[in-house]
Amino acid sequence: MKNKFNRLTSKEWLPFQKSWFKFEDDAKFYSENIRFFSKAHEDNSYVLYDGHSAHIIREICDENKLRYINYDDYNKQEIQFAIFDLRNEISEFTSLKEYLSIKQNLIEKVTGIYEKVEHRRFISVIIKNVQVNSAYYPFAWDIAKELSSIYSIKDEKIGCISTEKSTVFENCFSTALDGFYALYFRKDENSDGIYKATSFNIFKSINQNPSILKFERSIPYWFILKPQPRNKNEILHPAKYPEDLVEMFIKTFSKENDLVFDPMSGTGSTQMGALKLNRKGYGTELSDFFTEIANNRCKLFCEGLKTKKLHNYADFKILNLDARNISKKDFPEIDYLITSPPYWDMLNMKGAENQAKRIKKGLQTNYSDNNDDLGNLADYNRFLNELIAIYLNLAELIKPGSFLTIVVKNIKKKGKNYPFAWDLSNALQQKLILLPEVFWCQDDISIAPYGYGNTWVSNTFHQYCLTFQKPLN
Repeated sequence: MKNKFNRLTSKEWLPFQKSWFKFEDDAKFYSENIRFFSKAHEDNSYVLYDGHSAHIIREICDENKLRYINYDDYNKQEIQFAIFDLRNEISEFTSLKEYLSIKQNLIEKVTGIYEKVEHRRFISVIIKNVQVNSAYYPFAWDIAKELSSIYSIKDEKIGCISTEKSTVFENCFSTALDGFYALYFRKDENSDGIYKATSFNIFKSINQNPSILKFERSIPYWFILKPQPRNKNEILHPAKYPEDLVEMFIKTFSKENDLVFDPMSGTGSTQMGALKLNRKGYGTELSDFFTEIANNRCKLFCEGLKTKKLHNYADFKILNLDARNISKKDFPEIDYLITSPPYWDMLNMKGAENQAKRIKKGLQTNYSDNNDDLGNLADYNRFLNELIAIYLNLAELIKPGSFLTIVVKNIKKKGKNYPFAWDLSNALQQKLILLPEVFWCQDDISIAPYGYGNTWVSNTFHQYCLTFQKPLN
């Protein structure tokens, strides 16, 4: 296939496809982006930059025989790639009012260059989220949603920084926020360059309440986790999340003898993780098939404890029940909730590599054939609204001051991006307080050459671990 998009070979193209990367320095980061998103044209269109490292960008463009222009010198030149780096401005943030001014300035800039950005070419915004004491500001999510009314939002990459620093605030959860977002937008047939204010209100509930838990930095901002091999019962589930992951969060957001809950239990990962850590494992599961597997796993584990005469609370309860129908009469008050819902109906998408492997082995490829299963709902807004309703209802069953963690990811489907993690976080602030997100990064999956030669489409190898707190009153 002829590469019409840039000058990279397939060997150079593929590594950039991964949706997260270990950040080394600005020079390498900028160079990889400019080389990927730029291609010399006869008309010599420009790479535009707005940020605090103009000298680095100029050198990279010179090395790659590309024409460079700083935003301050921009005068209606044709643009093939633009970078707006807000990391410095956001680092110096002092108030929400100041951030809103930064955002408005960015909106004016990206709108102003729209007509001169080449068709189906990209702009990138480099930005990070910020925590100040007990308040968390997801600036990257807000910028992504706002600019998606001007350009088509196409993707994100997570820059993961390796540091030894620790950020701990008394009586509230924090991470060192060792990373940033590279957001990618495209001028295409689905964009018009006109800014339209959104109803996104991600700063509605961002101040944590004091917690009875003592938080130490046991969960970093990002981590790499390769799940343990699944046994013959666990592999029957098409999208099991690893117990190693569950245990990390249970250790941080609950204490011994607490009741840990999962409304979409699958084969019982949450309950097994809870039992291993001397917590109670409760939950529901829509599929009677998976409910039986989950209960049997927990039962065998508890019987093994008794045989070995090991002390454990060994209390579990998993009901075969639609999460939409959970009520206070079904369970005691919840100390901590952790779950991973269906990623919309993505398991029903034909042609997925993992689906083909499961079909070959005669394994189930979706959660169930139930039309009411959230994983079978074809309409994104209906899926999202029903899931939101489940969590808002469950918020009534959680003890005030306690926590809820949801493992999700943003979704790409048929050429369109659906910011599932951000939409969910925004809506749940009706009743819950948003805490800093944590990223589970995967590096044990083969990279596929999506869009090779034509456009940028990442392999999504990072999952959001979103955590919320129920207010004290």
